[in-house]
Amino acid sequence: MYRCLKCLVQYPILFSVVKFLSFLQIYLQIHLVILMFRPSQKEFEFNTALIILYVLSKGPAHGYEIMRRIKEEFYMHKSPGILYPSLRKLVSMGYIEVAEQGARGRKLLRVYRITDEGAKFLSSNMSRVEYIKRFSRGIKIFEDCCGHMLRESIFRLVEVLPNANRDDLEQLSIIVRGFVRELDELRNRIVSRGG
Repeated sequence: MYRCLKCLVQYPILFSVVKFLSFLQIYLQIHLVILMFRPSQKEFEFNTALIILYVLSKGPAHGYEIMRRIKEEFYMHKSPGILYPSLRKLVSMGYIEVAEQGARGRKLLRVYRITDEGAKFLSSNMSRVEYIKRFSRGIKIFEDCCGHMLRESIFRLVEVLPNANRDDLEQLSIIVRGFVRELDELRNRIVSRGG
């Protein structure tokens, strides 16, 4: 709650109801873009591999530590169901190797490290890694500026949209078009400042 209030103080534009609707629209737009341009399975696997290689370039780590580093560096969660198959694939490709293996209770503990081949592959794709980091950070900043409130509002709106009449949908269309204009203006201001 404090972060939300701090964000409102930093961005007084959020005080108006109209601007709140604009932020609602921003959130809708972001998620529509994500859904429309959701990466293919190959792109998802490629991005996941790069993220894993990046965190292992910082030093060897076991699975849980890799997940922690991903959360810290990229503000995202990679579940064990995604991480461990990716680790196996990277080992089979020769991009990482098991540095040491032991047991912790009943669980097998493997520590992974990046190989020279993996480091070369990562190096040739660092611009992609930097893009993923920048995009992930943007999502994190948005969430810290009360994005969760926006998400909840959008879900509430989407639930009732099947009951909307023609006037409601026309109003929604006007709001979204206005929002897109405001988003473009905001983006252009940020870009003009060197962002």
